[in-house]
Amino acid sequence: MKLLYTDVRTPLTQVLTQEAVGLVEDGKRVFYIAPNSLSFEKEAKVLSYLEGQASFAITVTRFAQMARYFILNQVFEEQPLDDIGLGMLFFKALSQMKEQDLKVYGALRKDPQFIQQLVQLYHELQTAQMDFTDLEMLEEAEKREDLLAIFEAVSEMLVQHRYESQSKIAFFLNQVEAGHLEEQLKDVAIVVDGFTRFSAEEEALISLLHRKGVEIVIGVYASEKAYRATFREGNLYQASVDFLLQLAKTFEVQPQYCGQAIEDSFSRITRMLEARYDFSQVENELKEDDRTAVQLWQTNTQKEELEFVAKSIRQRLHDGARYRDIRVLLGDVEAYQLQLKTIFDQYQIPFYLGRSEAMVHHPLIQVIESLGRIKQFNYQTEDVINLLKTGLYSDLTQEEVDAFEQYLRFAEVKGATKFHKPFTSNRQGKFNLEELNTLRERVVEPLVPFFSQRKQR
Repeated sequence: MKLLYTDVRTPLTQVLTQEAVGLVEDGKRVFYIAPNSLSFEKEAKVLSYLEGQASFAITVTRFAQMARYFILNQVFEEQPLDDIGLGMLFFKALSQMKEQDLKVYGALRKDPQFIQQLVQLYHELQTAQMDFTDLEMLEEAEKREDLLAIFEAVSEMLVQHRYESQSKIAFFLNQVEAGHLEEQLKDVAIVVDGFTRFSAEEEALISLLHRKGVEIVIGVYASEKAYRATFREGNLYQASVDFLLQLAKTFEVQPQYCGQAIEDSFSRITRMLEARYDFSQVENELKEDDRTAVQLWQTNTQKEELEFVAKSIRQRLHDGARYRDIRVLLGDVEAYQLQLKTIFDQYQIPFYLGRSEAMVHHPLIQVIESLGRIKQFNYQTEDVINLLKTGLYSDLTQEEVDAFEQYLRFAEVKGATKFHKPFTSNRQGKFNLEELNTLRERVVEPLVPFFSQRKQR
């Protein structure tokens, strides 16, 4: 176990990527774990720090997804159940109860919001490694009895219909505890980035893997000053330091500071901000250049605020900045989402809204699904277009993909026969058929040998 911490001026992901590379050189297969909401962005960042921007030995993923890698070949007798199915199960259980059976929640038996809250509670109990019998600790007797009756009925249905009643992490924990994965874990190492706390389930997994001898590196952002402070209440790094100290105590490991001592406006402003929260003194005052590095805007409406942001982005682009170098941090993504899209579209600013995404949205997953659908459904237009839009299949530019898509829709190109024959349809010379047929060959030719491969026994 290795615990690393650094102030926010040092790129922690770069430090942890170097740790991962070192583990790979020692013969380890590394799982680089990031929070759900950051996994896609973190993957791109990690790859950018790797020599060649790729590595088969380093997998950037999440705790739950890592568990799936190890239990992928396990035979499950129980059927998986998503949130919609679980909600329907709760609805069925509640529908079979009479209103007088529930003292508090009787009138809410068919309320969609109440059912959604029950689904959330079900997941929270799983994450906290608790089951519904732990609800007996609730103080209000009538609520306790109602919830116990509801969860008991749902649990009976899960068993009766052979649905999964535990998370993938919980199943993985059981497999590791039972010693069924000793060989697979022998050469595994884990690097954890972006956390300031673990759920009970994640903490149990880290503890168990540590006991099994898996090398683990955990990095957090915290200054040396905050780490050594005796009073941390209200400190800018309080959550990170509390997390770090808890890990140090649990695993009996001394955290190591890995800061790079970068001195610039950002680092000086950060120290001043930290001092503002811990009521300490800063030795060096800000320079004039530091004061111009930060601007504070005050507006009356959200619309005015976002317009200021949009104009500032356009100015920075004019000065030579690139879109990928700009980040906009939102306090409440849902509250800003609609207005943000309207204003950014008005100012012609393309943007990506970073938030927790389902793994199915990952470009690599979309490549695999698109290839499967192209073979299964015989080159349907949407499947070919979806494959190209992942950006991982070919070296076509965005303009070429757009032109190819426009022609496919115009000529209604569907089916393998039409894709393998030269394009001939045109409308008053609107389309450059020579260029489009070159694109067609670049898209279709690699698929022919790929689909002709026989299944390996």
